[in-house]
Amino acid sequence: MSETTDNKRQWHPNFVKYTEFIVNHKNYKGLYFERNNDGQVKWVITGKSENGLKRRDWWDTQCKKFGIKIEAGCYAKVALEVHPTKKHTCQICGKELSLEYVYPNKRTIASFKKEFNVSILPFSKDIFQIVKELAKTDDDIEKVKRIFKIPTSAKITKQNIESYLQKYFVNAFAKGLLSPGAMSNSPDRFDGYHSDGACCRHESDKGRHKDNLQRYGQDRRVYENWADGDWKMADRLMSLFRKNGISADHIGPISLGFCHRPKFHPLSKAENSAKNNRMSLNDVQVLLDDEKTEEVVSWHSKYLWDILKNKVRTDKEAVKLSDLMRKNLHHILIVFSMIDEKGYGKFLLQFLNPSYSFFDYKFEEFDPKTGLYKNAIAKKLEGKNQQNNIDRYYRVAFEKLQEYKTIENRKANLWEDKTIDTELEKLFQFLQTKKLEQAKSQLENVINNLAQLNAKNW
Repeated sequence: MSETTDNKRQWHPNFVKYTEFIVNHKNYKGLYFERNNDGQVKWVITGKSENGLKRRDWWDTQCKKFGIKIEAGCYAKVALEVHPTKKHTCQICGKELSLEYVYPNKRTIASFKKEFNVSILPFSKDIFQIVKELAKTDDDIEKVKRIFKIPTSAKITKQNIESYLQKYFVNAFAKGLLSPGAMSNSPDRFDGYHSDGACCRHESDKGRHKDNLQRYGQDRRVYENWADGDWKMADRLMSLFRKNGISADHIGPISLGFCHRPKFHPLSKAENSAKNNRMSLNDVQVLLDDEKTEEVVSWHSKYLWDILKNKVRTDKEAVKLSDLMRKNLHHILIVFSMIDEKGYGKFLLQFLNPSYSFFDYKFEEFDPKTGLYKNAIAKKLEGKNQQNNIDRYYRVAFEKLQEYKTIENRKANLWEDKTIDTELEKLFQFLQTKKLEQAKSQLENVINNLAQLNAKNW
């Protein structure tokens, strides 16, 4: 949304009151803003402008004040710390929503509906309201634990479940499960948040209409799982499936460590949902055939795939392999998060694939019944949108690693093997002494050891 659109559109009276409250609050003392000739606050300033840089300096100062490291995602954290009420008013409809990560996203809503056998779960209800209404018994608590993938050993009761969710999910910015009422947008917007709340953003921002939001969600999964493959070409092909009302099934799910590549099985939404990111024997056989001519699995997950791929003889074994590969990918992302936490995030950039952003694709003679096409025509792109896509790619990938820093996330998925811990220490020593080639080889050694460990559960 442009600065002109935001500043000149018709503001809801509640939003006008909100802006006056915020700019006059002591928490924002010294943060630059101007007024129009009619006295209305100029809420938006381009971040890279001279005045935008003044705002950025102010936010940097706040980060230092609250002990928040200036890095990707820091402004979102500090904007919440600074905000006096933690409630944001939508510029369009005037509705007030929480700025904390308390609203279940689409996938979490679907999980609640399935576990509790309910048909409606309105967005306006936060996770605490939902749990209070639905979690009445011990069995209901177990359902919530399954939805949030909380370890079965965690001692959660009806009395402490809200505090548990607050500590380990809301406060941890659990982006894969929950969302805030307005997304961060520092330093452009004065309060550090998009003017439109989640209630209206899909209508006000054409780039976030329902169909496009589905595409963004797919992008997030690719970025979050650090998947290899031409993700731009795969996304464009997926959009053709959607336009034809068909669900595109990853033959090798990216959540198990496979590449995001432009080849899918056409399924109904119900069939794809029931499959739940698990492979069938036929999937494994297709992958084995395809990898004769192309990469089908991301580099980090290939170690375990190569150990077990030829052992699958039944659908049941294909599901078992799926579970092991998912666990293995959790371990890999924990290793990445440890590297990032120790300050070596730049080392990990070599394992991302941003260059695909500079291409777009059209598919000749696409057949929605089979998912096949005759030819893919590539078009080279250059411009600000491509760089924005790259910036988003990096941000989302590292935000996922931030999630893995939470105590429960690591405890629930951590290996128990002293050999791997020892190999990790060697990796950190190489990184500390800036021996990057040795560090890369050692990372591969660590991941190979993880694969060997997980393969023992076959």
